[in-house]
Amino acid sequence: MKTEVLLSVMDKEDTLHYTDMLNIRTDALIVNQCGVRNTYQTSSRYGKIYVRESDERGLSKSRNEALDNAHSDTVIFSDNDIKYENDAFIKIDSAFAADPEAAVLVFFIERPERKTPVYPGESIMDKIHMMKIFSPEIALRRSLIKDLRLNEEFGAGAKYSMGEENIFLFEAKRRGLKIKYIPEKIATMLPGGSSWFKGYDEDFFFNRGAGYYVMDKKMWYPLAWQFILRKRKLYSSEISMSDAYKSMLEGRREYIRTHEEK
Repeated sequence: MKTEVLLSVMDKEDTLHYTDMLNIRTDALIVNQCGVRNTYQTSSRYGKIYVRESDERGLSKSRNEALDNAHSDTVIFSDNDIKYENDAFIKIDSAFAADPEAAVLVFFIERPERKTPVYPGESIMDKIHMMKIFSPEIALRRSLIKDLRLNEEFGAGAKYSMGEENIFLFEAKRRGLKIKYIPEKIATMLPGGSSWFKGYDEDFFFNRGAGYYVMDKKMWYPLAWQFILRKRKLYSSEISMSDAYKSMLEGRREYIRTHEEK
């Protein structure tokens, strides 16, 4: 079993250098949203490299295209701002081989806001810890997730700029899929700014409010308030607690208006 990396980039002329820059020591499928449609194949020192050039926009669209066109049953999402450990793919392949029933395996990537794994040992994930995960930590067994895909209204370049990976994990949980955390470090985030985070402003909380509603309608209020209370030191210099909550409410209401009201 060989896990394939699914890497999404945008408007890049030279996509192949990412295999060295990110230390991808396995097969990879690169989706480059660059305004044209084309496909080609090449190779690196460590495996086959498939490139799909796309005229669409949106990170979730890109990742769904990669999921639909991957060549391996086990895959892992990637970003162009992480660097894999030398033994990352040995760890990933071994973890999948050890648990044939696992549909989703979540690994640890060190980044500024998270220096240690969310669980000290291997564990079935609960919803609270799912909210602490970001996309490149997620590996999938395609034969078990079946038609489960990312919500294309969420993520960079979409209507709501965040939360797609958390919505995905919550939906996987609803479907009864086995989601297992493996506290093995597989990569480190490289220095650089986020493509979507512009600060804790009204838009941030608006998008977060819509995302929490899609994640779990019944748990929206506790999800919203745990974030508002837990993160208040981070946003207090930019927006008040009451205004943050109002923006989250408006995000929820707007999503309901456009999706559920007749």
